[in-house]
Amino acid sequence: MLTAHDEEEDERFYRDTESTAFPKLSDHQLTLLEPLGSRRIVRRGEVIFPAGARDFPMVVVIQGELEAYETREDVEQILACPGPRDFVGEVSMLNGTSSIAAVRGKADETEILEIPAIKLRKALAELPGVGEPVVQAFMMRRQRLRRDRELAGLRILAHPAVRVHGASMISWTRTTSRTASSIPPHWSAAPCASAWA
Repeated sequence: MLTAHDEEEDERFYRDTESTAFPKLSDHQLTLLEPLGSRRIVRRGEVIFPAGARDFPMVVVIQGELEAYETREDVEQILACPGPRDFVGEVSMLNGTSSIAAVRGKADETEILEIPAIKLRKALAELPGVGEPVVQAFMMRRQRLRRDRELAGLRILAHPAVRVHGASMISWTRTTSRTASSIPPHWSAAPCASAWA
């Protein structure tokens, strides 16, 4: 059972790690990342990549807002709402495993920079001032997700087209179906951010 002390420890952890997990990209970092990808406009509801996708791109929000979400038992849960200078991604991008959530446009129009995973993996070691904060953010997001007490086990998660040696990918996810209004406060880094985005 969760004690008041445990809750305080969790809140302190999430508060203390927020800036590492959800850094805003600087002008210099955006300039270094720009040649790796391409810009495009995403409309409200347009899916950038589905849950279970492999080799999904890192997505930088230039203008507008996105939603990272998962659907479980026909209940959609918003996990994050990244805005300008935020980036969407996590450790699975670096090791080529499946995404744990889908990402779509939230604003009427959102301008994004999509950086293919293969280019990102190569460039992270070569870009001074970009690789370290991005990798630290990905690792901290995973650590925050694992610390979440709602993370209770494994779930089979793969896009229908994604198969590895004939089997679906397995990915760690939460096992509850909550609505966006019941997202724990320690998931907030922005008006709607989480341990994932």
